[in-house]
Amino acid sequence: MTDFLNKIGDAFFEFEARLQFYERKYLRTHKITDITPNEVKVLYVIGISNTKSMGEIAEKLKVTLGTLTTAVNSLVKKGYVIRTRNKMDRRIKILYLTRKSIEAVKVYSNFYTSILGNLVNELDADETETVNKILKIMISVLDDDRLLQGLDDNHE
Repeated sequence: MTDFLNKIGDAFFEFEARLQFYERKYLRTHKITDITPNEVKVLYVIGISNTKSMGEIAEKLKVTLGTLTTAVNSLVKKGYVIRTRNKMDRRIKILYLTRKSIEAVKVYSNFYTSILGNLVNELDADETETVNKILKIMISVLDDDRLLQGLDDNHE
């Protein structure tokens, strides 16, 4: 069992490393050199959020408000985000994308659409459904509170 888990772990690590490498390369190829893939992910969530607050966006990204604030400050300085205060509650900050950021999000979205399209083209319908099921299970495993508590009952 340990060998099998190591094999899966190695494949997962390699996938993650390659994905990060190709995210950066794809952005550079499309002349997006002043922001990181993580910043583009922030832009993406702002774009699909329909003007949610900083707190809602931080929750969606699974980051602290402080981490999001740092990223947003950088994106505002670079001209990718406009930050305003809610008219009804001045404590709430609302984020909007600029035209510049919309192009970056489109490029990034095309990257993922291409990857997923190529994956689906390699699989039959049952395999595609299995991949979807595995991804949902992986999300569930990550969301399990026991993971954060360090409980390791499944590896004995």
